[in-house]
Amino acid sequence: MNVHRKIVLIIVCGLLVMHASQMGWNSVLNQLPWHSPVVTPGAARSFAKSEHRHASQTLQRRGVVREMSSAVEADEHTTHQGADYPTVEQYVGDTPLVRLQRLPGKTSNKVLAKLEGNNPAGSVKDRPAVSMISEAEQQGRLTPGATLIEATSGNTGIALAMAAAIKGYKIKLIMPADQSEERKSAMAAFGAELISVPSSSDGGGMEAARDLAARMQAKGQGIVLDQFGNLANPLAHYKGTGPEVWRQTKGQVTHFVSSMGTTGTIMGTSRYLKEQNPDVRIVGLQPKEGSAIAGIRRWPKEYLPTIFQEERVDETMDISQREAEGTMRALARVEGIFAGPSSGGAISAALRLSANLQNATIVAIVCDRGDRYLSTGVFSQAAAASDPQPCGVEDYPSALARLLTFPAPHFVVFTADRDAKTGQPWCPDCARALPGVLRQVTEAGGTLLEVEVGPRLVWKAADHPFRRDKQIQLTGIPTLMKYTDTGLGVRLSSQLETAKTPAEAEAVAKQFISDAAQNSSSANGHSL
Repeated sequence: MNVHRKIVLIIVCGLLVMHASQMGWNSVLNQLPWHSPVVTPGAARSFAKSEHRHASQTLQRRGVVREMSSAVEADEHTTHQGADYPTVEQYVGDTPLVRLQRLPGKTSNKVLAKLEGNNPAGSVKDRPAVSMISEAEQQGRLTPGATLIEATSGNTGIALAMAAAIKGYKIKLIMPADQSEERKSAMAAFGAELISVPSSSDGGGMEAARDLAARMQAKGQGIVLDQFGNLANPLAHYKGTGPEVWRQTKGQVTHFVSSMGTTGTIMGTSRYLKEQNPDVRIVGLQPKEGSAIAGIRRWPKEYLPTIFQEERVDETMDISQREAEGTMRALARVEGIFAGPSSGGAISAALRLSANLQNATIVAIVCDRGDRYLSTGVFSQAAAASDPQPCGVEDYPSALARLLTFPAPHFVVFTADRDAKTGQPWCPDCARALPGVLRQVTEAGGTLLEVEVGPRLVWKAADHPFRRDKQIQLTGIPTLMKYTDTGLGVRLSSQLETAKTPAEAEAVAKQFISDAAQNSSSANGHSL
C-alpha cells in the first residue's frame, strides 16, 4: 500500500472514530458497505494507531510538515490526563442543614440543625483553623518550619492540628486536664504536642491555658494564632457559615442560635446575616452559673474574647449542663444526630424559642460529633437513666420535647421547687402527692417529668408564665397532666391538692393515670 493510500485510510479511520463517538459505533458500522461483525471499535482504533505511526515516519523522511489531532490521540490523552482533585482543606464548610422532625413537636416553625461535625476534623472549628493559618501565611507571620501554639478546650486544637498537618507546621496545644480522652487522642493523632494545665476546679482552666500560651510565645517557643483575638476567626464564618445559612434557607432564616466559646461563629455569622436582613435575631448561649459545658464559656470580663462585639448578639440565654446534656442525648435517640453537649445547648435554646414563635425558621449550630465525648460517660446508660430530671420554667420547652424519648405513657407534674437542703418541695400538698404520683407512673411503665414552678413568691405572682400561658393555664399545684405527641391533655389538679394523706393522693393519681393511659383520645390538643 503506497503512502498516499495510507494517509487517506488514516484520515478515514480518524473521521470514523470521531463520528462514532457522537453517534455510537453500531449505527456507524451498519452504514459501511463492508460492515462485518468482525470489525470492532477496538480493531479500528488499533489499526489506525499502527498505520499512523508508520505514515508519520514516512512523511517526516519526505519533509512533510503535518499537524494532525486524531480522535484516537485525543481519547488516549483524556484517559491518562490527571484530574484536578480537591485537597482536604477545600472540603471545610458547606455542611448540611437538616430539619428536626420530632423534638419540636407540632409547630408551624422550622427548627434546623447545621451539622458542623461533617467537617474533615469533625467540628465547626475547622473553619477558623484553616482561615487563621491562611491569613498568617499571607501576612508573612508563618514561614516553613514554624511552630504554632494555641490554648484550646478541644475542638479548635483538633482542627488546628489537622490544618498544621496539611500545611507542614509543628503545633503545641495547651488544654485543661479535664478534657475528654477522645479529644486528646485526636490532637495527638494529627501530630500535635499536648501540654496540660489544671482544670477549672483546681484553679486552672482555659484562663490558665491562655496565660501559658502567651508566656511561651514571649519566650520565642512559637507563634500564637490566638483564636480569641484573631479576626480571621469570625472572618471564616462571615465568608462561609453566614452565606451558607442564608443560601440553604433561601433567605428565610428568622433566628440564628449558637453556643459561645471564642464567639467567632456567632460574630461572623451575625455580621453576614444582619447585612442581608437586619431583622434576623441572633441568640447566643453561655453556661448557667455553676455549669460546665465543654466548648462554651461564661468568661470573666478580663478574659472576654477581644473579637466579641456585644451589639451583634440580640439575646443571650443561660443553659444548664443538665439541660444541654439531656437534649444532646435526645438528639441521638429521637433525631439520629450524634453530637456533643454544646450542640445540645444550642438545640435546647432553639426549642425554647420555638415554644413562643409561629412560622419561624430557626437555625442552630450543631458544633461537633458525639464520639469525642464517649469516655466522659455522658452517653452511658447510667446518665440516660437519670433522665428526665426536674426542670424549671426556662428549660421546660426543651424538657417537654425530650420527654417523648422515654417510655410511654408520659405524664407531667407541675410542682413546687425542692429545698436544696431537705430535697422536699416547699409546698406541703406537693410533698404529700409527689411520691405516690411517681410510683404510679412507674408502675404503669411510663415516664414522669417534674416541672418546678419556682419559689413561693414567684409562683404566687399573677404574671407567672404558667398562669398566663393560654395552653397550660395553671391555677394550682400540684397538677398532673397527660402528654402525648399531640401535646398536653387531660389534667388532675384540685383532687391532688386537697388530698389529706399521701395514700389518698396516691389513690387519686392511680385512677387518673389508669384512665388517661387507656383513653388517650380524650387529650386536648396542646402543642409547644
